[in-house]
Amino acid sequence: MVARVDLPIASTADFAELRRRFAGLTPRPKLMRGREAGTDISSPGRQSLTLLIGEETAGAMYATDVYLSPGFGAPSHHQPTEDELWYLLEGELDVRVGARREKIRAGAFAYIPRDTTHAFRNNGTAPAHLLAWNSPGGHERAFEEMGRLAKQGVTAFPDLRDMFQRHGVELHPDESQFARNDHAAGPKLVHAAQAGADARRLLSAEESRGDFEVVEQRLEPGAGIERREEASELCIYVLEGDVSVTLGDETQPAGRGAFAFVPRRTKLRVENRGVARLLLWRTPAR
Repeated sequence: MVARVDLPIASTADFAELRRRFAGLTPRPKLMRGREAGTDISSPGRQSLTLLIGEETAGAMYATDVYLSPGFGAPSHHQPTEDELWYLLEGELDVRVGARREKIRAGAFAYIPRDTTHAFRNNGTAPAHLLAWNSPGGHERAFEEMGRLAKQGVTAFPDLRDMFQRHGVELHPDESQFARNDHAAGPKLVHAAQAGADARRLLSAEESRGDFEVVEQRLEPGAGIERREEASELCIYVLEGDVSVTLGDETQPAGRGAFAFVPRRTKLRVENRGVARLLLWRTPAR
């Protein structure tokens, strides 16, 4: 397990210092065969396990695999210093992304640039299963603190306002508040594709100022991926099927729900014997 940066977050200056310390670390390859290997950062209404934390990525990103209970939601908020991305694996959510308010279902994707209002709520009867990642990393510290406060009986979002603000998250006092980028061209919401699509580019480098590229890709039997990317980190999440993943000199089988983080200058090979579907995101996309 990676050593954690020991720095309590008592102010926004502390949070900025945490990110500065992350940047001095070395990213390391990571392969998880399932979400169960993640660190539990749950709180009432959300069963969340980390896929990546800031210490593992030199602060490039944080990622989580989370189940949102029926009736649970996050009120409108924005982050002035980080981008957020969602991919809905199962269920449905009512969401706000910038000025748009829509219902999304499994297979939907959202890109939420910094200074963009976003919110979600599970108004269904079954849990919603969401992948979420934030860049730069550090967002996980807010959820860790949220879990600690929940054990003290503090769970209402208005009572968490100061804590979130220290961690770079601005909770809106009401739904009438907007953030700077709400009406800009940057925020993006993509609904689920029709079954059988071979590939979808969910987000391009041009759409994200060169920060991200996100692709949903279908691999036919015998197809694969091989790369040694010099300029960016890559994440892979197995949506369907069974593949073999080689990171550096280590090879492991990876089925549905498996996750890999591939730092720059790390050899990657993905081999596929059946039909598989992968979600890939790369940062920066330059």
